[in-house]
Formats: sequence, C-alpha cells, structure tokens
Amino acid sequence: MSKATRVTVTLDPQVAAWAEQAADRRKRSLSSVINTSLRTALVSDSLADLAVDEDAELAAAYADLDRTMAAEADADGPRDVA
Repeated sequence: MSKATRVTVTLDPQVAAWAEQAADRRKRSLSSVINTSLRTALVSDSLADLAVDEDAELAAAYADLDRTMAAEADADGPRDVA
C-alpha cells in the first residue's frame, strides 16, 4: 500500500459544509470523503489517462469498509455479553 501524502487545501465554505455533512452521514472521516470524491471525479474525467494502482485501490476500499463497520458498531453501542 502506498504512503499517504498530507496536503493542505482551502475549500469554499459551501463545499466544506457539504463535505462535512457527507462525512457525518456516512460516519466517515472528512479525509476519507474527500479522497473518495477526488478519486471518483479524477478517474471518471480521465479513465484512459490515469494509471490506477489496483493494490492501493483495494487497500483503500478495505480501509473504508473497516471504518464503516467500526462506526456502525460504535453507533450500536455496547453489547451485553450475558
């Protein structure tokens, strides 16, 4: 899996609000929502021109799934083991 790169960007207030709302609805991090959105937009804009790292894509998909499952488990609350 490739190492993440930290990037600082300035978003328009409305775009930032949309991204935060999407992250809240999906119970995902803002970074995950922005990564997914950029990946989708960039790949759909230039499918033929972009090299896709299949291993990195698969790792990102599993990481998203793990985060989603953890968020769902947290939302369900503690479970009785009796």
